[in-house]
Amino acid sequence: MVLMGEAEVDVTELEKKFLHERDLKGRYALIVSAVAIVFSTFHVINGSFTGLLQHDIVKSVHLAFAIALAFLIYPLSKKRTETKIPFYDFILAAVGFYVAFYLAMNYKELLFRAAIGYTPFDFFIAVLAVIFVLEATRRVVNPALVVVAIIFILYAKFGASLPGVLSHPSYDWKQILEHLYYTKEGIFGTPIAVSSSFVVLFVIFGAFLERSGAGRFFIDLAYSLTGWMVGGPAKAAVVSSALMGTISGSSVANTVTTGAFTIPLMKRVGYKPEFAGAVEPAASTGGQIMPPIMGAAAFIMAEFVGMPYINIVYAAIIPAFLYFFGVFSAVDFEARKENLRGLSREELPSPLQVLKGGWYYLVPLFIIIYMLVSGYTPILAGVYSIYAVIAIMILKPLIMNYRKPAEQREPLGKVLKGSILNILSALEHGGRSATTVAMACASAGIIVGVVTLTGLGFKIAAAAIALSHGYLPIILALTMLVSLILGMGVPTTANYIITSTIAAPAIITFMAQGYGMPVREFLETYPELVLPAHMFVFYFGVAADLTPPVALAAYAGSAIAGGDPWKTGINAVKIGIGKYLVPYLFIFSPALLLIGVKTPADVFNLLILLATVMLGIMAINAGTIGCITKPLSKAYRLIAIAAGALLLFPDWTAKVVGLVVFTIIFLKQQYSLHNEVVE
Repeated sequence: MVLMGEAEVDVTELEKKFLHERDLKGRYALIVSAVAIVFSTFHVINGSFTGLLQHDIVKSVHLAFAIALAFLIYPLSKKRTETKIPFYDFILAAVGFYVAFYLAMNYKELLFRAAIGYTPFDFFIAVLAVIFVLEATRRVVNPALVVVAIIFILYAKFGASLPGVLSHPSYDWKQILEHLYYTKEGIFGTPIAVSSSFVVLFVIFGAFLERSGAGRFFIDLAYSLTGWMVGGPAKAAVVSSALMGTISGSSVANTVTTGAFTIPLMKRVGYKPEFAGAVEPAASTGGQIMPPIMGAAAFIMAEFVGMPYINIVYAAIIPAFLYFFGVFSAVDFEARKENLRGLSREELPSPLQVLKGGWYYLVPLFIIIYMLVSGYTPILAGVYSIYAVIAIMILKPLIMNYRKPAEQREPLGKVLKGSILNILSALEHGGRSATTVAMACASAGIIVGVVTLTGLGFKIAAAAIALSHGYLPIILALTMLVSLILGMGVPTTANYIITSTIAAPAIITFMAQGYGMPVREFLETYPELVLPAHMFVFYFGVAADLTPPVALAAYAGSAIAGGDPWKTGINAVKIGIGKYLVPYLFIFSPALLLIGVKTPADVFNLLILLATVMLGIMAINAGTIGCITKPLSKAYRLIAIAAGALLLFPDWTAKVVGLVVFTIIFLKQQYSLHNEVVE
């Protein structure tokens, strides 16, 4: 068997390094575990009974636990490692819990005071809430998101003094802070609403699936399917990351988890450290765009565009396929350029053997897909999938123990105790992971609150359209740059929330003008055409995890591979080039999001379009990697990139020219390779 045993690197240590958590021991670890377990259990129980609690109360409880865990898990400074929780962080955790829970405790009274005016103490709580949300976010996520949020708050207060289009009506601190805390357009707005309902359950589901052993099953299955191919371990990394992407919404977590196994094997067959370390993050960032679970941002997108989540899943299928196809082809070209072989059949399990030993791990995913397609809410789909994994975690050890000879069987109580401890571990891991998403959503909610209060989104949209002189590619390029720059310090979820609030309206406004309609009429007439704009900013928010100089997923890969971080980041961009191309494609060809595909003729046209796009991505990969079936000269690399660009161009004349050029290059390579074999 191939390396299906222990990883060659310490996954836990890598997670601590990149997530900057405290390394708690003893009673401190027990306290955090207890809080995280209660956090997850609350959401599983609440999700199991529709309408058990009013959603505003659920949001308050959700944020209260997240803030408390933020101060308990993450130290004041990321530069030091702590094994204990300082007394002041216990105090901050308690106060933070109270100010977030204040809304739930006084829900009816606050509804009444919303009409007659809030008290001075209410205002004091709002001030504390904003401060605690920002500090918790600084610890958990990144200072950059906090800086952006503070800039927006200052804009709300002092923006009235700005000249021109950025000016807005004057607001005092009381109006601003009460808007941010007590309305549904600030901290407790759509982002935290989605985080506390859909997202948290799928985060917990992912934690359960990982603790159940599904991650290892996905890796084994990927190796059994692709490990024997040219450059097999790298292709297995792509497939395993795509499979892991169905349960993980974190690029870094996916890179560390699967990369601990795949990167050493890639190096073993001959991949250079900088390339091996780049394959995993390039594939892992695709996990956030991989249906059926696409990370927190996709659930928030469903709310923002007013579509059922299953529609977002359908729309993401072809773009996700194109992205992973591009990564797969890049890996194949690199393997052929370096003449890297796969692993021998003797080192690999058979696919049937792997499926026989772990087919049940696919059941929860089928439950999610079935329930979403059948019209059930994502909340119920998440809860039922969690219950399915719990059943696996209980039944699997019992069945394995029963299959042992009678004298080797362990006592039933011991087996059940192990399962219970594993379930508690999954609940803890789910609560800890949900903290990151919750704090990102809370701070992003502050930014959204300022935008709704001041009308900044429409102002920026008008300015962007004026700056572009009516040329859509300029607006798209500006939006891409904003997403990538924000992504240097802001996680994908917050990045999407911000850019969809301040940048996506510019794209939508431009599209409305193209149809000769006011924006409101356009949205009412063609609601589905809002989706390409939101998917555009979502994709580039994900791509930021891959883009130097701050490419956290790529740096995680380089840490495992022992390669140069900068070179690893550059290679990751080359391998994941599709993530920078695909968003432009579905803006100009919405059919790639299955928009307007209704008749057999539409399907036929989509298939032709899909074929040309796949060839275009292949051609560009051939040029950037420098190989098709054998190495390409510099001149042919440039020609291949040009041919790929033509194949991606919306005009069919350009596509035909690109196809002819790339076909000539491919046939020339085949002819040359044939002559070498004959000689």
